[in-house]
Amino acid sequence: MAYNVEKLTKLKALKQLAERIQTDFATKRELSELSGRVEDLVTAGGEPNVITAVKVNGTAQTVTDRAVDIAVPVSVSQLTNDSGYQTEAQVAAAVAGADHLRRKKVESAEAIDPAAADADQFIYMVPKGGGENGDKFDEYMVIDGAVEKVGDWAVDLSGYVLKEAGKGLSANDYTSAEKAKLAGVAEGAVKVEAGAESGSIRINGVETAVVEIAADAEVTEMLTEVFGQAN
Repeated sequence: MAYNVEKLTKLKALKQLAERIQTDFATKRELSELSGRVEDLVTAGGEPNVITAVKVNGTAQTVTDRAVDIAVPVSVSQLTNDSGYQTEAQVAAAVAGADHLRRKKVESAEAIDPAAADADQFIYMVPKGGGENGDKFDEYMVIDGAVEKVGDWAVDLSGYVLKEAGKGLSANDYTSAEKAKLAGVAEGAVKVEAGAESGSIRINGVETAVVEIAADAEVTEMLTEVFGQAN
């Protein structure tokens, strides 16, 4: 201890100590009031960090050796399938049992039996005599008990314009009236239109001033020069 405890102290130092105590420490009365409030909370069932029961979906669990063992499902098979989810095997079986089209090669259209139980579940591939690559079969189906041809790669191009070298095809129709109008345009003709600004015109799309019009600022400057600054 580096100081002498027998020395007297100034009243100023005692006041500083009292102020610090008042600021940093609770009084006996305040502690008593706080203790009463805590007791009231405990009486009302608000004791902290105390669990009186453990429930799972409303069912109380048994406490053994101060522990509660809650079973948690670790696989789908342990759950109740109340939504009717299908297993992989059930999905595969449903797909296999559903009606869907399959291809089936036959020698001729006459070999197709429209009365067969599964006749409408096939697209029948009949070899085409002299067919080109990619078009070696005709396709048939049984629809409403009758054999119908449903596939053909042939394309009718009659009526279409053939492309010629040096010429292009367009969706626009070039009429005789338009041809006559174009023929009436003189060689070297210039296109003149109204300009976007006052006092100008457009010559072949280029804005060209014809008459110069004074700007608002120029008019104001002139009036000020003549009449003086406006009041």
